Amino acid sequence: MATIRSLARNLPADPDMQGWVQGWAVVQNAPWRFINIHASKEAAGAEASQLGPGYRVSYGSHRLGTDDFIGSDPLDG
Repeated sequence: MATIRSLARNLPADPDMQGWVQGWAVVQNAPWRFINIHASKEAAGAEASQLGPGYRVSYGSHRLGTDDFIGSDPLDG
């Protein structure tokens, strides 16, 4: 399986939260777990697909260096 690398430090800063970036995250549903964040929905979707059932893509903000993520509801596609 190929590895999909995150470029989290190159994502746009969240204007409301210092030290956070915005992007498309891959999260596990149950138990909830932040996996990675990407600049595009397509890249996040590819990683979620590689990981299999139980993983989804969500747009939101991630605090660098942590697993903190505040995101939207699950997105289709």
